[in-house]
Amino acid sequence: MNELLDTFGLLAAAMLDDPLLTLANAVAWLDPLWETSDDDVYDEGDGVGMALCITRSAFPDIYAGAVERIRSGASEKELDSFICGEIGKRGIPLDNLEFLGYGIPLTACGIELSDPDLYAARVDLLPLVALFGIRPEPGHYNVEVPHCTYTAGRIIADSLVQQDDERLKQVGWALAWLFSCSGNTLIDFDDESMAEIPPLSWDENDLAFAIELIEEANGIIGDVNAGLKLLEVTPILFSALEANIQRTYKTIAKQKGKQDEPRIRLEWPPLITGGDGAAVPDPELLQLRRDAA
Repeated sequence: MNELLDTFGLLAAAMLDDPLLTLANAVAWLDPLWETSDDDVYDEGDGVGMALCITRSAFPDIYAGAVERIRSGASEKELDSFICGEIGKRGIPLDNLEFLGYGIPLTACGIELSDPDLYAARVDLLPLVALFGIRPEPGHYNVEVPHCTYTAGRIIADSLVQQDDERLKQVGWALAWLFSCSGNTLIDFDDESMAEIPPLSWDENDLAFAIELIEEANGIIGDVNAGLKLLEVTPILFSALEANIQRTYKTIAKQKGKQDEPRIRLEWPPLITGGDGAAVPDPELLQLRRDAA
């Protein structure tokens, strides 16, 4: 055995004396997948092997960190936690390495207004959707959504998003989420709809697009929550929304099926911040608008 170890030592020393072999040894040690670019070098169910193949091209620094931990004797569970955590820091939520093989994981935030389960989970939406004529009934497997509701919702959302006041914009994003018209796939699609879309691959372009999509969706969801809260605590804004909904519905009805987008001038109350930090209507601006009318 000592002769075998001595032979190994002599060969290792001879290799390190040769610059080319030394470089080859470093490559083999630091980049065990250097000979392959395909993702079929791992066995089925080998989550770590699959993760190494994907991160080698998509996240070289994560790949290097994983290889370093493998050389240090890290367990599969530790590698799973490290790789998922590092990919999560890039804006892509990942709970398990097994999900890597299905493409870039994307979480849908959209809703379906005709689904009764929505209102069981989000009772806070009931007063808002009632303004649009949506009234879920217990025991029904489908919620009736009035004709042209999505058209009206889009028109009103667009009007609010174009306002100068950031708080009104947030209400606009809340309606854009409600009526699936934000322009962001993750906001406008629910889980069922997302399942029908081919997943994004881990190549450079798809990865950059996914990160941008997720970051935008996170920002929109923040505005959605703020907008829903503002409607809840600002009665005059809630009343203005109700009036604009009725105005929009009447305008759409007058078109009698015409496909042209109706042009509607919607009025929103000017808001200021009250002493308690809540948004309240600006009485001076309201009076100016009344005088102008």
